[in-house]
Amino acid sequence: MNKFYNVSIILFVLVGFFGWREYEKYLRKEHAKDNNIKTIKGSDPLAEDRVELEKLAELERNKIRVMVEHDNIPETNTYPMILDASKSYDPDLGDKVSFEWIQLDGPPVEFLPNKNSSKVSFEGVPGLYSFELTVSDGYGAGTTIVKTVEIANEPNYPPIVDIEIRQGSELK
Repeated sequence: MNKFYNVSIILFVLVGFFGWREYEKYLRKEHAKDNNIKTIKGSDPLAEDRVELEKLAELERNKIRVMVEHDNIPETNTYPMILDASKSYDPDLGDKVSFEWIQLDGPPVEFLPNKNSSKVSFEGVPGLYSFELTVSDGYGAGTTIVKTVEIANEPNYPPIVDIEIRQGSELK
């Protein structure tokens, strides 16, 4: 009786485990159908979500964050930025490189001295900016990167109220 009971328990656990896996696959297919998600045979929707989340995390890690400095002048709300690619080089010794900066997103800025300089500057207002830099050589080979800059608003805390109440008539 004891052997039969042990074998029954093992079979029950195995059937339960493999049955659960099949049920999980069924639920994933139904979820994909309900949400108009196209599944490719052999693909894992969770793996695709993970890849997407990793891309977003990488973008966040590459984002440069700065803040408008508090200068006691409410009218100023800009932050001076320098984008410096002057250390870029071509591993083929002697090849000259050229630069092209393009603003992809954010409030419009003017690159100073110009968009083809290795180092550019601009005055930015608070917002999210994306810039693309292409560094090319005379043979037409080039590398392009995108950098994101977030300029936060000038920090400003509200005044702190400190009231003292006492007896008297000082103000006559």
